[in-house]
Amino acid sequence: MKTIKQLSIFLENKAGRLVEILGALKAENIEIQAAAVADTNDFGILRLITSNQTKAQELLAAKGILVSMNEIMAIEVNSDTTSFTDAVDKLTKGGVNISYLYTFQKDGKLVLIIRADNLEQAEKVCEQSGLALIQGWE
Repeated sequence: MKTIKQLSIFLENKAGRLVEILGALKAENIEIQAAAVADTNDFGILRLITSNQTKAQELLAAKGILVSMNEIMAIEVNSDTTSFTDAVDKLTKGGVNISYLYTFQKDGKLVLIIRADNLEQAEKVCEQSGLALIQGWE
């Protein structure tokens, strides 16, 4: 399957917690490629794609930080609203339920990071509709 790894990190809503996690990664020269935070009143989930997912997961777990690794898809589209909308429309019409999505820019393109309820179906829809899946991160 054409997926990539993403770290999901439990993040307590208290001052300095995010800096602590980022500092630990910085100290080990682990670069952040993409990040998103979803939060509630009591906690958040920090989602990261890094230059070394396995090393980052092991490092954070050793520090007692709750972290898990998930499979997600990265879809590259042109950096405009039409391309973004078309990609989401193709996935939706193909029966893919997107649990969450975030984006970042890379080399003048927009990369959609999606967590889908059925990654196999999402991959099939991408291939059938000509959406470019990114591979190559750890």
